[in-house]
Amino acid sequence: MRAMLAVVKFGGTSVQNAEALQRVERIVTGLAGTRRLVVVLSAMGGVTDMLLDAAAKAGTGAPHAAAVAAFGSRHEELARAILAPGARLDEALALVKATTDDLALVCQSLSVLRETTPRIEGLVVARGERTLARLFHLLLAERGLKATYVDAVEIVTVKRQFGSMFPDLETTGELARARLVPLLDAGQIVIVPGYIGKGPEGELVTLGRGGSDLTATVLAQGLRADSVTLYKEVDGLLTADPRHVAEARIVSEVHYREAAELAYYGAKVLHPRTIIPLLALKIPLFVRNTFRPDEPGTRIAGDVLPGAFPVKALTAAFGQALVAIEGKGMMGVPGIAGRTFQALAQAGISVSMITQASSEASICFIVPDAEAKAAQRALTETFAFEIQNGLIDSVQLKMNQAVLAVVGLGMKGTPGIAARAFTALARAETNVEAIAQGSSELNISLVVDQAHAARGLASLHREFRLEKLRTLPRATEHEVHWALYGTGQIGRALLRQTMEQHEYFQQKMGFELKCLALVDSFGLSLREQGFDRRALEDAIATKERGGRLEGGDGDVAQLWQIAVAKGVFVDATARDTAPLLLQALRAGWHVVVANKKPLAVAQAAFDELFETARARGVHLRYEATVGAGLPILDTLTKLEEAGDEVKRIAGCFSGTLGYLMTALEGGTRFSKAVLSAHALGYTEPDPREDLSGMDVARKALILARTLGLRLDLEDIEVEALFPAALSHDDPKIFLSGLAALDDAWTDRLEKARRDGKALRYVASITREGAAQGKLRVGVEAVPLASPLGRLQGTDNQVTLTTRRYDANPLVVSGPGAGAAVTAAGVLNDLLAIATSGRRAGRDKS
Repeated sequence: MRAMLAVVKFGGTSVQNAEALQRVERIVTGLAGTRRLVVVLSAMGGVTDMLLDAAAKAGTGAPHAAAVAAFGSRHEELARAILAPGARLDEALALVKATTDDLALVCQSLSVLRETTPRIEGLVVARGERTLARLFHLLLAERGLKATYVDAVEIVTVKRQFGSMFPDLETTGELARARLVPLLDAGQIVIVPGYIGKGPEGELVTLGRGGSDLTATVLAQGLRADSVTLYKEVDGLLTADPRHVAEARIVSEVHYREAAELAYYGAKVLHPRTIIPLLALKIPLFVRNTFRPDEPGTRIAGDVLPGAFPVKALTAAFGQALVAIEGKGMMGVPGIAGRTFQALAQAGISVSMITQASSEASICFIVPDAEAKAAQRALTETFAFEIQNGLIDSVQLKMNQAVLAVVGLGMKGTPGIAARAFTALARAETNVEAIAQGSSELNISLVVDQAHAARGLASLHREFRLEKLRTLPRATEHEVHWALYGTGQIGRALLRQTMEQHEYFQQKMGFELKCLALVDSFGLSLREQGFDRRALEDAIATKERGGRLEGGDGDVAQLWQIAVAKGVFVDATARDTAPLLLQALRAGWHVVVANKKPLAVAQAAFDELFETARARGVHLRYEATVGAGLPILDTLTKLEEAGDEVKRIAGCFSGTLGYLMTALEGGTRFSKAVLSAHALGYTEPDPREDLSGMDVARKALILARTLGLRLDLEDIEVEALFPAALSHDDPKIFLSGLAALDDAWTDRLEKARRDGKALRYVASITREGAAQGKLRVGVEAVPLASPLGRLQGTDNQVTLTTRRYDANPLVVSGPGAGAAVTAAGVLNDLLAIATSGRRAGRDKS
């Protein structure tokens, strides 16, 4: 199997001197040991400006020799610092001299012609990337690594698109695969200069701002890479500009769309067009720090979920102007907006934000300050007739504005975001001049006076609690974080099972389960690095002694403030946890439940859980709620996927009550059988949950809802095994009172025997329509020769009568009680999520 293919790019600051370039070499060496690697390099920091300055001076006849000499001396100094005396250093010095001499000749020609064209500028500027990339190639060879230099103009082809130049992805992809894949497969590290490509006429062109980043993502798309990483001088994308917001935090991961919005509205780390080549193939993009390579950075991808924070980050674009066209004569007149933006397009002016009053009496938009006067002139000329005749009052400008952008996928469907933004700005005494929000609800853009923008940004950051955003160390590609809520028998059994199979998961299944948090009745115990085996063993021992978890005084809500690549919240309690599960789902956590109560809530609340899971693209799995370790829900799902239709379900869904019935058949009195089941841990902590039939009723309801039936608990006919008069909140008192029922149960058992039958506690679900059905839960006398009649002990059994399995129903049978088998069912759900991709949808298993 081929190794993973990665494209990495290092910016100008990352390669600004010998020390920095040697650091890059160490990073590349480490990466090359595990993957096929393409390295894209910018020019040394400041070199591009140096070359542009030389070309500009030469084009006007001004002295330029100093700039040319500085280019040569800087690269000669670099070569001598990174290469030992010998053939490679000689080659490097010859390269630098030849490049510098050629640069001097080009500049001399420009000084004679007194003209500089974009094409000539491109030829001049390209020397920065090309020279640095060739020197780095020699450095890798010096370190004994197999590497090949490939010039970008051989691969990156640029075409005219929508009036501007953009890489031709199809042609570039074909060239990249033909030229680079054989080198990569041969174990070569491919070195490519960034920022340049070949134009429509075969000329060398530059790719503009963020050009080297674009080179990297274009090559990643063409090579169908597994990832692309941009190494910069920052730790990643931030919640806000730290120059204005001291509490700014690194954002662990953002969606492509979020990153594009942030980049467009002022985040200098990334240019919005950099992301475009990655979208179709959903290649993840990482932004990391060259100088702190162990930091996790920011992951940008298409599978990123909204997370706990509806607002993910803020950004500000300064130096903007608000242009407004106003007039009563605009109302109801078609074409005003079209003529407005046509005039701006013809003047070469790009608009970053638009807003229009519903009365159509005003159109406002944002352009850079530097283009405001030109925009005003273009519009005044276009609407000269309307202005002269009073149909349009004027074209007004308000300079020195800033656009504050509030960005986040979680804003969609979350009420009150705009209101909170206005409140935060009002608190900072910052007036909003204009506002725009698209139907996608991904971005709210607010125009404010530039002088007040910084304090407004800080107030917004506090309002949306972005200082609370916490980033875990970057998970490995196959690492799954999980949190356990409930450290009782099932929870402890689950912890033991994950520890026992830890090596199997790693070696055979290719992933690692890392437990981040344990939650008990005292609170949350959180370890962001994960609990190691010793810590988990200590926690289990502590809980078995009835103790309190170390550090277990935190609030479970802290979990939602942690950014995780794939987090699973496991509910192993017997509490009413539906609101908590809803919080987990909204925060982007997958959920696994062994707890029936949150799924036996009112139908509307049940629907909200699954609708939220679908909307957030996470799993909600609950196999252990019905059959403990039995694949009952999984079987239903497979039947449904195969096009079958379930007509009736009948079965024993309680290992506890199965144990009781078998004990009665063996001659044990009813009260003693219940005491024994309670002592063995087969019952819930409150045995009334089992004997009331409500535990089975909840399972039946969950099954019915899984089939698509819309029912509530009160719709189920339930038979309890004790009268209401014997109920008591103290389990000891309740259990002691059950002896009064012994004779009645003995009589009922004898009657069933005389009829050749056995007593079983049966749940029966009959489907009467697409969303209708009948449920009954209670004791039934079943034939001894039937599958239910042969059922013994704590085993569960379900009989599925379907369109295909009609005359001979499908039977699923096996262990149905005990902490170990229930924990195994939970673990199966956990593993299903661990081995799945992120996909939206409702899980039925």
